[in-house]
Amino acid sequence: MTELRPYQAKRDAPLTGGARFIRGFTRIGVVIAVLVTLIGVPASVYGAINNYNYAADKRTAAQCIARQARSGYPFKKKYEYGSEIDYSAGGCDNTYSFSYMTASQVMAIADAPAPTFLTSDGPSTLGTGLMITGVLAVIVYVGFWLVGWLCAGFTRDA
Repeated sequence: MTELRPYQAKRDAPLTGGARFIRGFTRIGVVIAVLVTLIGVPASVYGAINNYNYAADKRTAAQCIARQARSGYPFKKKYEYGSEIDYSAGGCDNTYSFSYMTASQVMAIADAPAPTFLTSDGPSTLGTGLMITGVLAVIVYVGFWLVGWLCAGFTRDA
């Protein structure tokens, strides 16, 4: 019991130059990975919402064309020698995606159930965007850590 020492505060071990490089580049990697995440997540959500809105607008335009077709409106071709049908001549908007479809195909789209977020391409876009964001954030973090590790290899630890 005579070997007991009085309490001394624990001293911090000084970091070597290599450890400082690794720590510094790791911190830079974390900051940039967070920035990638802060940009990627809202972009993924925006893309998913945009896909849902496109599906809803497409159905609305198909319903307008279907109303005209059921009332007997004669649809004409856009060009004399083309096969595109000019559905916008009757006053419907956003009909550019239907120009190569027949009126019966457009009416089938109009009669289909209304798209929801889950039945549109929204979830797949959201999932893909979030996966890409996560992978990019990890790549950035690991990349900066590797650069710090590489730089630490060239330092002299004494």
